[in-house]
Amino acid sequence: MVKLKQKKSWAVYIGAGGLGLAALLGWIQYRKTTAPHFHVFLYQKDKSAEVLTARKTVGDVLEEQGIALKPQDVVVPELSSAVTEGMEIDLGLVERRVRDVKKKITALVHTDYTDTLNAGEIIDIEPGQDGEEELQIESYYLDGEEAFEKVLNSKVLTPAKDAKVLEGTSLRQKLYPLKKRARVRKIVTMEATAYYPGPEDTWPYASGTTASGLKAGYGVVAVDTRFIHLKTPLYVEGYGYAIAADRGGAIKGNKIDLCYDTYEEAVQFGRKNVKVYILR
Repeated sequence: MVKLKQKKSWAVYIGAGGLGLAALLGWIQYRKTTAPHFHVFLYQKDKSAEVLTARKTVGDVLEEQGIALKPQDVVVPELSSAVTEGMEIDLGLVERRVRDVKKKITALVHTDYTDTLNAGEIIDIEPGQDGEEELQIESYYLDGEEAFEKVLNSKVLTPAKDAKVLEGTSLRQKLYPLKKRARVRKIVTMEATAYYPGPEDTWPYASGTTASGLKAGYGVVAVDTRFIHLKTPLYVEGYGYAIAADRGGAIKGNKIDLCYDTYEEAVQFGRKNVKVYILR
């Protein structure tokens, strides 16, 4: 039968070599006092600290100081860098925050240009309305100060309604120009005819004066005053800004008669359906 040898303790080896326990402790103390020590400076935001360390890498120094880092934190030099005398270690502690915010969606303005209005004449066809969206924003703060952010998700709560505007480009001389910016109150489709205020069209009533007292000419229209009151401002598609200044025996119901400066223009217009914008 083979008898296994018992493993000797450290004390046995020390005794065998003639060393005592006191000598071993002295040797350990000697190694500690002769190991290299470095003065290292730690910086975080506006704080600094000087430490004395025998650790070999930046990561070991931070561990020794009880500084726990998150994956997104920034350290310069790198954690694996060897420690040297007088080394400066900069810590950038990064905090991630996620928040939900509501943001206004600004309505756009779509402008259509037309030569049926003079330059400077503007009509708001449809008013715009801002919308609202909800954003999920991820922000990163470096030492308490926001460094950057990005949008993770967005959701439209209320869509924006874009405004529509009509703006003139013509330089035509008008009897009754649009003096201020107007807004549309109502849009109707009407049957339109045209007339010339001279005797060719209006005999025996070719006085050149309308039922409202205004002089007849381009920009004056006749309407059924049961539906559109006299002197109501209008915009007639394809014709331009006009004033409901006259009435006529044949203009009943949903009809409108457009005044032109020449007999030929009135004849050429003929009869057609048009959109009429009642203004305010």
